[in-house]
Amino acid sequence: MPVSRVVLGIQLALLFFGVAGSLADTAPEKAAERDFTKLDLSGEWYVLIHYKDKRSEDESLTKFKDFAWSIQQAEDRLVWVKYPYVLFDEELELVRRHAMTEHLPWEPDQGGWKSIREAIEVSSRAMTRKRLSGSVEEGFKSLSSLSAGGMNTLTFSRNWDVSFGESEVRIEIVDALSGTEGLAGMEEASVFEIQEQVASDELRGRWREETKHGTFRMVRTRERRVVK
Repeated sequence: MPVSRVVLGIQLALLFFGVAGSLADTAPEKAAERDFTKLDLSGEWYVLIHYKDKRSEDESLTKFKDFAWSIQQAEDRLVWVKYPYVLFDEELELVRRHAMTEHLPWEPDQGGWKSIREAIEVSSRAMTRKRLSGSVEEGFKSLSSLSAGGMNTLTFSRNWDVSFGESEVRIEIVDALSGTEGLAGMEEASVFEIQEQVASDELRGRWREETKHGTFRMVRTRERRVVK
């Protein structure tokens, strides 16, 4: 039997028996006593979300999605870059894709997390960059789009709002359509609430987007490589 099939079988078995663990089934532990207004988000991050969707045919299924963030935080601004596609080695990617197809709550094994903390590879495809202005005290907001159009022009905007509180950091990303009759006013918000720092390089919290609710973890990596 090929080694890759053996590896796939072992890792899928771990998923089924819960050794890997699901983030969505349990709430984050109570946050340690710390002031999140002093948190510096600067760095390269791998983000993994486990969630359930009330619109799914089977609401009990725990799904996942992952991506990378690159954040630069200064006193008066935030620069936030999202890389939707994180690239793994062939064997890990085989297990990851199968778990996504079967709606299994995948996450890297111990060796995978160690590798992620060292470096991650990302694709530049669909990469987005957002600049926010403000301060920790007042919050950071993205600049409004200057594009304008009439009623027959469809306009898409993505606005960011990041607020720092003592007990959590709240990140709200709102996608909106406007300008076309019948579609004007359509919005979808994605909200990340950082509520726990379990290590100097790892943050955890709650996530929601319309009918989807779950938990996430952010793990800082030492190096981000854009490979294509």
